[in-house]
Parts: sequence; structure tokens; C-alpha cells
Amino acid sequence: MIYDHVSGTLSALDREVINVVPPGGNWRDLPENFGSQRIQQIRQSAAAGEGSRSTYYGRLRWDRPAYTISTYFSRPGNGCFIHPGAPRLITIREAARLQSFPDSYRFSGKGRKRYIQVGNAVPPLLAFQIARVIPAGPTVDLFAGAGGLSLGFGWAGHKVLAAVDNDGSAIDTLRRNSDGGDEVLQADLSDAQSHERVLAHIRQRAGAAGIQTLIGGPPCQGFSTAGHCRADDPRNKLVFAFLKAAEALRPPFVLMENVPALLWRGRRTILDDICRAMNRHGYRTDAIIAHAEGYGVPQLRRRLFLMCSRQPIQWPLPWCEILEPSQTRYQPSAPLSERRPVVTVADAIGDMPTETTGSADAALDYATEPQSSYQQWARGALPLTELVPSSVSGLRDDLFAKACHA
Repeated sequence: MIYDHVSGTLSALDREVINVVPPGGNWRDLPENFGSQRIQQIRQSAAAGEGSRSTYYGRLRWDRPAYTISTYFSRPGNGCFIHPGAPRLITIREAARLQSFPDSYRFSGKGRKRYIQVGNAVPPLLAFQIARVIPAGPTVDLFAGAGGLSLGFGWAGHKVLAAVDNDGSAIDTLRRNSDGGDEVLQADLSDAQSHERVLAHIRQRAGAAGIQTLIGGPPCQGFSTAGHCRADDPRNKLVFAFLKAAEALRPPFVLMENVPALLWRGRRTILDDICRAMNRHGYRTDAIIAHAEGYGVPQLRRRLFLMCSRQPIQWPLPWCEILEPSQTRYQPSAPLSERRPVVTVADAIGDMPTETTGSADAALDYATEPQSSYQQWARGALPLTELVPSSVSGLRDDLFAKACHA
């Protein structure tokens, strides 16, 4: 049985879009006189060279990975979220599959809350492969959201002592999927007193040995290319709240996840400041842009990971193809001959029913038997060790790493 198989409500205009746009298509497939002011604005901005908006009103293809699953997959106009074969958007559960959450992982919250949790999550399958190159030990996850990082690190043998977030629905999701519940903390880490209370709780749980790894994905809207990227955005302060925790806890490993825009000109100074701060505390620092499809995730998601450690940095190497558009300059690479085909949308959600439910908590049967190893794994019928090859990692020492070490 599956849950969360509910999709966003469509307007009459949305349904017209879905009836026209083919698999792999987008707003460009709509007639020039299509009666939507928003689509006319998109045409005008694209014609003016202000970005192609190539995924807007996009429809997925069965034979390719999905584009990035954002928090807006409840509507068609902000990404490629139209189901490849059905006259609807993808459901919360289908988006979770494309994000590499297993079907047993349940979400909580009303309205858009579950969409936000799924769209903001780190793909657990990607987190697992990064976690395998870090010695397993007590781990703390700050800004944990729905728990993608925590889940992947748990699969790799790390013990998550505390997962912290300030969103009540995300907290409910974390507790719903945890073995206990006392390790899930709700706190506003931008508040100094709350920050200190969380650190005190972590120190108490960790004991004299301390923690092995600090992980987290501070909210990135202040840096993302999807937003206005204001330098004074108050959400940027949450990144430095994460660094403050790293300074206080001094774990051997610190892993921060964020948007690739931190590597671009105009925002790079923020990342350089972060690296210099960690260097002063004795850490080696290195950043990559991980291409999720290269790690078996059925999604063209690009995310920045900053690793800080007291020994040479290792990264997992991709074992699937990497598709365009890409930023392979910042991606650890493996020989092309050793890479497998990407996991496609069909591989990920081809066994899901066309019909949906009216409630996220209503159950529905699968449409077919598993048609791929990925579907078997998502259903709990295939061990993770049979889905993902043995860990392969490599060292990086490029110009960015040298700049961070300076």
C-alpha cells in the first residue's frame, strides 16, 4: 500500500495546458495566443534573454530522470511537474520516489507542508553515499527538514543523536519516522538562547566523547537562483548559525548542503568566508556540486556539499551517467566506462496508479508489480546494498580546494 498519493488541484487553464504539452515539452508547446497572462510574461522574458524558463509548465518524460523537484510541484507553472502519462501533476509520493525516499517513509502536515518537505529535502540516496565515506559515529542534523540527510546517514551506520528543525510539520515527520522521538528537537536556531539550549542538549546526549559529524542544510532561499538573492536576506544568517554550532561542538567532520549558487560570482564571497572560518578552526575544506542522477537518484538535481574535516577529503564518485545541463567542473568524476545508465522516471514511478486519492493519509494499492530494481528497493523488497554499488571515493585537490586552504 502507498500513502501520500495525492496531487495538486488544477484550474481549468492548467488542464488546458496539460492537454497540450507533450512528454518532454513545456510552455513553448502552447499556442502563441494561449489565454494566460503568466505564459505571455514567460514568453516575453525569454525573448528578452532573461532566461529560457525551460522547465516551466513542463511535462516529465518516462525515459529520463525528472528535473529538480522543488517545493512547487503542487502546480504546473514553476517547474516540470506534469505526469508523463496521466492528465495530472505528480503526487507527493511520486515526488518522494523521485527524491529517493522509500515508500515506508511517511510525511506529516496539512496544505503545502508535505510538498515543502519533499521539495526541500536532500535525496536520502545521495546522502547515504556521501555518508559512507565518513567514519560512522554519533551525528547531529541541524535544519533537518523532512530528514533526508538523517535518513541517508542512518542507512550508512551513523547514529543520529539529534535532528533539529523549527517547522512543526517537519518535526512531526521526523518523529513519525524515528525509532524513539527524544532525538527530534524543535528550535529556532537563529535565536541565541534556543541555539544554546540545543547545543546543551547535544552535549548531554553525546557525553565526553562528543559527536563525530555535524550535518545540515541551512535554508538557502537567500542564495538560490530561484529567488532574488538579496545579500541582506535574514535567512542567510542561518548558515552562520550552523557554523557557530560547528565551532562549539568541534566534530571531526562537518558537512553542509546548500545551493550551487554559492559557487557563483556574487555569492562566492559567502562560501569563501565560510571556508576561511573553518580553516581557522583547523579544518580542511572542499566543496562539490553533486549531480544526483550520477548517484542513482532519478532526478537532475544539483546541490552543493561543503565538507570540512581534519584529514584529506574524500567524495563518493558517480556510478551513473551525468546529463546536461551540468557543472562537472565541481563534480568528482569516475571513468565513463564504469558508469551505468541513469535511473529514469519510468524506473522510479512506473508502478504507481494513474488514479490518486483525495487525502494524503488514504492508502492505495500499487498499479503493477515492481518493474525495476529501484521500485523493488522503494517498496522494501531489495536491500540498499544491491541497489547501490560498493562505495567508490576519490580525492580532489583542484583550484577551489587550494583557494579554501589558503
